[in-house]
This record gives sequence, structure tokens and C-alpha cells, in this order.
Amino acid sequence: MPANLPLARNGLSNHLSIDLDEGTLEIVKAAPGSIYSVEITNLGNATRFVKIYDAVSGPAGTGTPVVVIAVPTLQTVVWHAGGVGIKFSVGICIGATTGVAHNNTGAPGANEVVVNVTFK
Repeated sequence: MPANLPLARNGLSNHLSIDLDEGTLEIVKAAPGSIYSVEITNLGNATRFVKIYDAVSGPAGTGTPVVVIAVPTLQTVVWHAGGVGIKFSVGICIGATTGVAHNNTGAPGANEVVVNVTFK
């Protein structure tokens, strides 16, 4: 098996959002799981920050994200967690803000941040 393929059995699932935003986090998985990759497109006019939490709910800007991914203006970033993924023991939630600080609650514009999360 090639080294860059996930080691997940029975396939992976995908979470798609065409308007990832601040406010209430989007639930990717409301149970323990693992993330294998995240593809993010920023259609906005400034860098946006996608934050992934080990949680099943909550508002962006509270708690400490497990992963923060900066996405420059008019760019797509593909982030790979490696063949075995990153484990989340509670659940997987995701949000986007205009600032990198963990407590930032700045709102990206409508349909600015598009994301695909591959998970198990």
C-alpha cells in the first residue's frame, strides 16, 4: 500500500461546507473519530483561519483548537494528517474566523470559506 493512503477500513466519510463560518461550530462527527485530510478554499479578500476542535458543539473562539490552518486570499490549501490520521476523542467540530487567535470570533463573509473534511 502506498505510504500516503489512509489506513482506514471500510472507506472514509466526507463533510462538505460551502459557508464555513464563525458562530456555532459545524459538527463533522458527533463521536470520536479521526481526520485524514482537509481541503479549504478561501474566496475572501484576506487570510482566513480554519480551526478544528475535539468537541461535539460550541461556538468558535472558545476552547483551544487541535489544528489551525491559515488559508491565504483566493487560495486552496490541502492539509494531510498522515496515513493514520489525527484522533479526536470527543468529536470533530470545525469553524473559520478572520483572526488566528484561539479566542477570535471575526466572521468571514458569506460563502468565503469552502471546506471538505475527510474523516472516519
